[in-house]
Amino acid sequence: MSDLATWLETQMERRSLSLLRTALLTRVGAGTLSSILHEGHIPKLVTLFRLADFFDTPRLDVVRMAAGEELAETEVAGREADAMVRKLVREFERLPAEWKAEAVAQVEMMNRLNDLSARSQARVIGEEAEDDEEADEETAGAS
Repeated sequence: MSDLATWLETQMERRSLSLLRTALLTRVGAGTLSSILHEGHIPKLVTLFRLADFFDTPRLDVVRMAAGEELAETEVAGREADAMVRKLVREFERLPAEWKAEAVAQVEMMNRLNDLSARSQARVIGEEAEDDEEADEETAGAS
């Protein structure tokens, strides 16, 4: 399934919209929506803009999804983080419902580990070996 199809399906599910209801509200043909969802069809720009406007998504992001580009590649200053968050949310929404709690738990664990390492200045396993090698090289160079 293309990024555009995944995004469209997620938006429709989030609003509990059927294909026909979405077609009516967005002024995009039901056949076009079906082709996007099931066949990977990439519609014309005007159609992408209608979908973007209806679902309150930046037009550029929808065009990039249709083109298969990563949203994180947006070069506008300050938008990279927003694009990464949207990508993370999009990937999270694709997970089966039974995996979502575990995904949240894993992110929380990573944040706790980050907090601990920032407070304790913990060393990463393997750093000691690198430090020893650097000290040996300095000692050998001084001789």
